[in-house]
Amino acid sequence: MTDKFILWAQALDNASPDHFDVHGKDVEPDDTIQRQEAVSKVSSVIKNGARLFEQKGVLLTANASHFVVEVPSAQHDYAGRTAPIVCYGDYGTTVGDELGSAVAVALNAFAKKIGRTLQPIDSELARMSFEALKKKSLMTKRVLNVGIGVAGLVIFVIIFWLV
Repeated sequence: MTDKFILWAQALDNASPDHFDVHGKDVEPDDTIQRQEAVSKVSSVIKNGARLFEQKGVLLTANASHFVVEVPSAQHDYAGRTAPIVCYGDYGTTVGDELGSAVAVALNAFAKKIGRTLQPIDSELARMSFEALKKKSLMTKRVLNVGIGVAGLVIFVIIFWLV
């Protein structure tokens, strides 16, 4: 179920290579190009997007077409800091409940694969965070429809005025 997303988690010892899964495939430690591309995509959304959800350490940030969900794992790094698992993905003009559920499943599968655990409440918050994305997507769609309607009205008035 991870084939739609980029998943990333730092190594707990802060010395080993981070864990990456890009569209269902593990990224080898020596594949620096693919690792950097994954980090760049995540960083771009976090830097240029809007924070839509933040609750108990679960964060959802989104730009016009991509999202990043950060969920704390139960394990901490060797310095005692929270070690989040990150999920990056695309979303279309309509965001359904299935996207949030798919992300929660992917996060749990990835966590299990790398020997981590997510608290059930954090998985549920990750799933619920997509309600905020659904609202943003719906608002964007409405604004777009209103804009198209206004443009059509302006064109109609201009044509009517010219005739």
